Order: sequence, then structure tokens, then C-alpha cells
Amino acid sequence: MKKIFAILFSFLLCLSFTGCSKNPSYSISKDITLTLSDVLKVENEKQNTIYYYYLIDIQNDSDSDYNLEDLSYTIKEKGSDEAIGAIDQNKFVPSKIVPANEKAYIAGYIGFPNNDQKNIGIEFNSSKDFLAFKNSKIRKASSSEIATKQVGMAQKLYESDDLLISYDYSQAEINFFEGNTVVSNFYIKYENKTDQRIVIPYVTPYGTLNGCLTSDYASKGDFSTMSMDDIKKLDLKTDGLLAQTKNISGESSGYALLYLDPEQSLSCNTSITFHNSFIYYQESDEEPITIVMSCQAIGIDRSVKLKRS
Repeated sequence: MKKIFAILFSFLLCLSFTGCSKNPSYSISKDITLTLSDVLKVENEKQNTIYYYYLIDIQNDSDSDYNLEDLSYTIKEKGSDEAIGAIDQNKFVPSKIVPANEKAYIAGYIGFPNNDQKNIGIEFNSSKDFLAFKNSKIRKASSSEIATKQVGMAQKLYESDDLLISYDYSQAEINFFEGNTVVSNFYIKYENKTDQRIVIPYVTPYGTLNGCLTSDYASKGDFSTMSMDDIKKLDLKTDGLLAQTKNISGESSGYALLYLDPEQSLSCNTSITFHNSFIYYQESDEEPITIVMSCQAIGIDRSVKLKRS
């Protein structure tokens, strides 16, 4: 009798755990399955905000292509009649078509004020079915994990058990060509410490140049043919007075990083172009370019100054 009771108890215990298991997948149709591959919850204590980053796999086991434009969903709190009042959100769909018997992915994020929301997830607009983010193992990040110590040209921005973000501008170059000032070889590095593919909160670089616009000095020649040596020789004085400089915003380019493969490290070479602008070498500012590295979700806001050559 004791043996039968023990077997029955073990069966019920197993059943209870099985019944409580969370399924990170949802069947869109018979042969199309959506799976929450990774979910990251970011808490920014200073701004009192919550961000969710998510990576979704779409598996097409049918013999025909699946158009992701047919997939419509809203990120919301379960039981709410309205979508979350987002302060920032974006969705990346690298390919609109999932070929037959292949897989594709969607990456995205959403940020909103922290009002102690309990159950955030995806509501499919056609069926009103709900797939909770917590059905996947949610990784967590916090603004408290921002690296604050800054010494030298290669330093950490952020570090957790899962992810390391750092920067290195020891090889940064400032050049002038085709009428533009260009910063290159400014690296932002990401390191996945886990053995899983993870979605990441990426850092965006911005630049400001304390310099001059070529249009204000058209009489000095054709800037599109000038080199940096030519720029250094320019005399912009008027009646012995130095020219006035301006704060000029740059255009960033180089990368859009959504996720990292298991144990992957990636150094992203970013460049910033200050269109139709140049450094004023007669002016006393030895560090005319400021680069700001920003991630609103975590609260990263680090700036460095670049010396002119």
C-alpha cells in the first residue's frame, strides 16, 4: 500500500510540475510556429522605466513561403484593453518572407514608465491569444550595472553576468575629404558571456564638432578638393580676430546590432561624418570633437573628447 501511495504521489508531483510549465511558443497555424527565443528586461532606476528587448524565431514547416506581414501583434499587459503607453519602441524584420521549411527572426524592444506592470507579453491581434514574455526565461539588466570608472581610451560601459559592452578609441582617426570631417575607427565592443543567443541593448554613438561650416567660407576655395593639411593652413582671421566656431552635429553610421550568438564577441567600427564642416586649427580648442555613447534603456550616457591631429 505504501509503495502504491509513493508511486501515486510521484505521479501527481510530476503532473503538477508539467502542468505549470511555461511554453514560450505559439502556433500561428498548423505549420507556422513562433517562439520567444530570448527576452531581456531592463530596469532603469534613475528614469523609473522598464524596457523589454525580445528575439522571436519564426519556424515555417510548410511547403510554401510565409509572409510576415500577415503576422500582427501588440505588446501589452495581459488583461488590459489598451496597448502600453510606450516612450520608445522599435521592431526589426530583416526579411518579410520566411521561406518554406526555413526559419527567420524578428527583434524588437519597447520601453515604458514603470507602473508595476505584472504580465507583459504579445497579444496576437487576430485571435487575441496572449503569449507572456515570462513564458521565456527572462534575463534581467539594470542601470546599476553601468560601469562608472573611466580611465584611458579603452573602457567598460556596462557589464552583467550575460553581457559586456566596452569602447575603444585608441585607434580613432580624424580625416577631411570631399568637404567633410570624418571620425573613423571608433570601436564599440559587445561580448556575449553565455552559451545562448541573446538580444542586446545596443549603444548609439553621437558626435558634435566645435568647428566651421564650409559654406561660410566659400571664398577660401573649393573645400571638396582640400586635404586635412590644406585645412590646417587656412587663415580665417578678420582684422586680426579669430573666426567664430559652431557646434555642428555629426551623422553616425557603421552598425545596427540586434543580437549575439553564443559566446560571440563583436567589435563594431563606427564612423561619424560632419558634413560640409571642418576643424578650425587657429582656434585654441585642442579637443574639438565630442563623442557621446548613449543607450536610453539602461541609462548609458558616456562622452569622450577627441584630440585634433
